[in-house]
Order: sequence, then C-alpha cells, then structure tokens
Amino acid sequence: MFCSECGSQAQGKFCSNCGHPLAPAGPVSDDWENDVRYEAILRVPEVRQVIDRHAKNAKQGMSAETFLSICEKVVDSPVSYGALAEIAQPLWAKAGVRTGKERAEEIMVPIGRTIARAVCSLAKNGQSVESVEQGEGGCVLTAVLPSSIWAMKGELKVSCVRLEHGSLIGAETNIPGQMFDWGKSTSVLAQLFDDLRSDMGLPPGKPTRVAA
Repeated sequence: MFCSECGSQAQGKFCSNCGHPLAPAGPVSDDWENDVRYEAILRVPEVRQVIDRHAKNAKQGMSAETFLSICEKVVDSPVSYGALAEIAQPLWAKAGVRTGKERAEEIMVPIGRTIARAVCSLAKNGQSVESVEQGEGGCVLTAVLPSSIWAMKGELKVSCVRLEHGSLIGAETNIPGQMFDWGKSTSVLAQLFDDLRSDMGLPPGKPTRVAA
C-alpha cells in the first residue's frame, strides 16, 4: 500500500512518513495508460514504485519563513520577520492581493500516463497533493506550492483532460497575500511541463496488438 498524500510505502491506518490516513485498497487498473481514474492509476504497483522514488529524492529548498528567521538574526530588530510574514500573508490575501501564472498545452501522451507523470512531478518537487477532483474525462490535482525564499506558501492546480489523441494539460499557481513572486510561478510551471514531456521513469505500457 502507498500513501496518497506523499507517495511513500505504508501499512496500517496511517502513513508512518507523513501521518496521513491510509485509504483502503481498491481495484487496480488493467490498462493504466488509458485510465482516467487517479486512484486506480496510483494503485498500479509499478507506477507507485516510481512515485515513491521521486518522493524520497525530493529536494526541499529554503522556505521564506526560514530565510526570514535567518535575516532577523543578523539584523538588530525587535520584530520577528518570520512571525510578521505569517501574519501579513493572510491579511493581504483577505484584501485580494495575490499573484500567479497559468499555462496550458496539449501533449501526445495517453491520459493515464499523463496523470502519472503529473503526480511524479509533484512528488519530485515536494508539492504534496491536497485534493483530487475526479471527472469522466480526467482529473484536477491540487497541490501545495511550498514556501521558498522568493514567495510564501501557495497552491498549484494541474488539470489533466483526455483528448482523442493525447491529453490537454492546464496548470495554474496561486500565491495569496503577495503581489510579486519574482519568477517563482514561471519557474514552477516550466519545471512541471518539462517533466510532463519526459517519461519520469515510468514503466512501458502494454504493447498494442495489431489485427491480422
């Protein structure tokens, strides 16, 4: 069994890595490359092993909170910059201040493999999945955009939609309470689409049978 939150192997009722409740096992897809069901794709052992590997090798950069806490140690100030940032972000968010970017592309890859690549990319970049909206033709993944020295914590939405030949990918970032992110959103989306165009170490699909 694997954790649907962090992708790590787990057993019992809770993940020993992140503490997320473990969902009971369900049916595994027999044609995951063309399956639109997020949960079924993630239950394919070979796919989960790849996701698990990416999650374990994820590199975590310095968060904005950590960066600010270091700054306050070298600047003589009675105000904690880290605490100030934690207070200021939700206040500015309520005022409607936000930043973010959007991007969409078609790729000639089956929908199931596209979803698997997207999850691998999120795991690789330490962007844990918060929720999944499942539809008949695809799904929308909502992941945490970790805080960095360039921007506070935000959100990354990735929509995967099945097309007749390939898949349509839409992605958008949302960083509330901040007017500029100094290129973070552009960089995040560029990395995501680079990953979507690579095989991410996923296993080959079933060979296509040609009628005699």
